[in-house]
Amino acid sequence: MLSSTIAIKAAESAIAACRKEGYGTTVTVVNPEGNVIVVIRSDGAGVHTVQTSFNKAYSAVTLANNHNLDTTSGILASMQAKGANGVGIWPMPADPLRGITLFPGGVRLMSQGKLVGGLGVSGTPVGMIDEGCALKGRDAILSDL
Repeated sequence: MLSSTIAIKAAESAIAACRKEGYGTTVTVVNPEGNVIVVIRSDGAGVHTVQTSFNKAYSAVTLANNHNLDTTSGILASMQAKGANGVGIWPMPADPLRGITLFPGGVRLMSQGKLVGGLGVSGTPVGMIDEGCALKGRDAILSDL
């Protein structure tokens, strides 16, 4: 189980990592069912980052986990490696699924081989920077899991 105390520590660590790079971000941590444990929006984070950070965390516990991947950036690469076409020509539902995104910046949180949650970061100009901050947030709590 991922406690709120550990979730807050992960979120604060991810925010600090992005702040060190000069970016204001929002971090969301969800449980394995995709329910929000904590959301922290730092100074300077855009209004859209709240929903986007949730989408990244949610996608980490659904899509990334289903593909046995640690990050949301791996989802697209994994699908393309299996023969799927690039974004824009994928068969997507007319009404997108709530919370699903293929943007980098989401990481799954594992404890002893079991999924305990997902962490999503949004607010930098490049998704891979979001992901780097998310990984730092995850790494900050590895010993607590």
